[in-house]
Formats: sequence, structure tokens, C-alpha cells
Amino acid sequence: MILKPISCRMLAIDEGRQQLSLIDTATDTFHWTLDLSPYPLARDLQRLDAHRVLVGYDRGFFELDIESGRVLATCARWTDVTAVRRRPDGSTLVTGWNLDGTGGVNVLTLDRDLHLAATARRDGDYVRLMRTTPDGTCLLCTNDHILETAADLSERRRFAAPGFEHAWKAERLDDGTTLVSAGYGAFMVSFDRAGNVVHRFGDAAQVPAEVDPFFYASFEQLPNGHLLVANWQGHGPDNGHKGRQLLEFDAGRQLIGAWSAPQRISSLQGILVV
Repeated sequence: MILKPISCRMLAIDEGRQQLSLIDTATDTFHWTLDLSPYPLARDLQRLDAHRVLVGYDRGFFELDIESGRVLATCARWTDVTAVRRRPDGSTLVTGWNLDGTGGVNVLTLDRDLHLAATARRDGDYVRLMRTTPDGTCLLCTNDHILETAADLSERRRFAAPGFEHAWKAERLDDGTTLVSAGYGAFMVSFDRAGNVVHRFGDAAQVPAEVDPFFYASFEQLPNGHLLVANWQGHGPDNGHKGRQLLEFDAGRQLIGAWSAPQRISSLQGILVV
């Protein structure tokens, strides 16, 4: 299988080296690179407008100017934050573990002035990214399954597939399916509204050996229906030579493209096309 080069402009979190970069993959140009040591365990990225992006990290979040990489504002109040989302009304949802001191999974709501407006909690000791759905529910990645909950975090349904381990991200698509990256399972899967598996793709048996699926982390659906997936390769600074770091699947979920920058990136985890 011949994989084509990937052409996109993206923000990329290199977890292995704790860096955030603006990259043009077509030319392997790194426009800027930000040292994330003051912002440990950055995991989440959200485009706010033409100029700004929201970055979630262990202690909270910060806003960043896309073109320059300059940090514009920071909110650091917690430990074990795993996801942040800015809502259209200007409020911010902060997801993590033990954020309210009670030892469970929390989603906190901050108002436009970043004052605490609401707290939701459920039992649990693990959560990664959180996304809301058009129905106002929350999709929580809780290791070996995805929980869909009401705003108060009461369970509505769950999605699971054999092989989920540290499942990273779940997103509700326009057609009502739910797309999930399986973490260490190293595959992607889509579920129908009832929680049945519709399509499982991208695992080691379906891609060339050079891809070396290890941990599928963040993903981005493109306007043409294609999907970009970050193939994280492990902690530490020296993983760039392993596998291919960024994968592109077409609308039929066949792998068609790959990209790596082994001298610059160790372990690609977060991606956001800009």
C-alpha cells in the first residue's frame, strides 16, 4: 500500500517532548514551537475564532494566539484537568478528576468571567477527553468504555468495544454516530445510536506494518469526510522513529495517507487543523 503525504496546517501537541507547535505538514514547516513545561499534561485543543485556540492542561487552560504561539491568558486552579470546552455562550466546561475535592469525576461550569457557576460529579477515578453532543449530553472517555451522560453526569448510555484501554476521545457526528479513538487498543470505531459497532478500522491488521499502531489519541474530521488520527508512540523524547505519527483515513475509513517528523516530534497526541 502506497500512502500519500498529508497536507494540512495544524496545531500539534508532542506529549513526549512536552511541546506545542504550529506545523504545515505539506512542507514540514514548524512555524513556532511552545515549551509546555509551564503547562504540564496539555491534552485538549479547541478553536475559538480565527485567531485564538483554547488549550487544556493539568491545572486548567490557556488561550493562545495561533499565528504567533503567544499565550494570551491563563486559568490555573486545579490538578488533574483532562479536558476543556468553551461553549457558544462564553462559559467554559472543565473536566477532570477530583476537581471539587470529593474524589470523583467532575465537569465544572465557569461563567464568562471564569467564576464557578455549576459543579457536576459522578463516582469514578479516570476520565480523559469530554465532548458535548447536540442533545446537550456529555461523552466521557472512562478507560474501557464511553459514558454518555446528562448534564448532571447521570448515565444515559455507554459505548464499548473489545480492546478499549484508555479510550481517548469520543465525538458525536452529524449522522448521529459516535466516533471513538481506542487509546492503547490502537483502532478507531464508530457506534450507532443504540451503541452497536458500525465500523472498526485502523488496527494493525488493516494497515501497513510501517504505521505501527500503538495508541490512537486525538482525531479530526475534515470537511471532505476524511479523518486525521494521532498515533501516539509512548512517553519520553525519543519515539519519533517509531511508526507513523499522523494518519489520514478517507470517507470510507481506508488508510490513504501518513506523515511523520521524527527529528522534531516524539509522540503526537493532540491535533487541531487550523
